[in-house]
Amino acid sequence: MKTTIFDGIGNMLLIAIMAMLIVLFAMIVDLFSGLRKAKIRGEYRSSEALKRTFTKFITYEGGMIIAIGVDLLIHLSRLVNLFGLEAIYAVPVITCLVGVFLLVVEFISVREKADQKTKKQMNDAAILLNNMLQNENLKEVFRAALEQQNTQRKEACDEVA
Repeated sequence: MKTTIFDGIGNMLLIAIMAMLIVLFAMIVDLFSGLRKAKIRGEYRSSEALKRTFTKFITYEGGMIIAIGVDLLIHLSRLVNLFGLEAIYAVPVITCLVGVFLLVVEFISVREKADQKTKKQMNDAAILLNNMLQNENLKEVFRAALEQQNTQRKEACDEVA
């Protein structure tokens, strides 16, 4: 039986499409994770986040399509046979490697999103507090409030004695 140059392309494309769908699913998980965490923190959810997700979709899936193209060219040029790698014949290795990389990126994104935003909020609060404490008017208000509280305590102690 003679093999043609197109043998194995069907399986290769099936694996590549599955890899693309898995990456798409990971992106959807990341989107919902981000939306849920924003809701928990009471943050405003704007269309900007969805625009970024669309841009990420184009970038990620575009990268996957390019990887499929590379795998197809490797397959059609028989480079696998030239290097004696028949074990990976008709396997989209580049596509799978790119897919694994993107899945790791999405996993890290889901894990870090809340922590980074919480740290940023804490840093913003510390900066705000520092700015408030450096404001002379605020210092005077605190001093006056403390003096008034001390005066009220002294008067309460004098009444008891």
